[in-house]
Amino acid sequence: MPVELTWWGHATCTVEDSGIRVLTDPLFVRRLAHLRRRRGAVPPPEAWRADVALVSHLHADHLHVPSLARLAPGTRLLVPR
Repeated sequence: MPVELTWWGHATCTVEDSGIRVLTDPLFVRRLAHLRRRRGAVPPPEAWRADVALVSHLHADHLHVPSLARLAPGTRLLVPR
């Protein structure tokens, strides 16, 4: 099975391989401070489904708590120390 990559905007994407879904830097809003989504809609609820959510670093546009709250219960978080 090939690796599937879906870009949802900004640093948010889903990488799926062998049935495992990894979501990077979930940001599920149209606007955050000075940042705004220039094209495309806010990712649909299917984007919120992941086995692991990776937060690359602790800036507000990568560690967005309201977006993390939308993840399904049991989703594992991988965050920097």
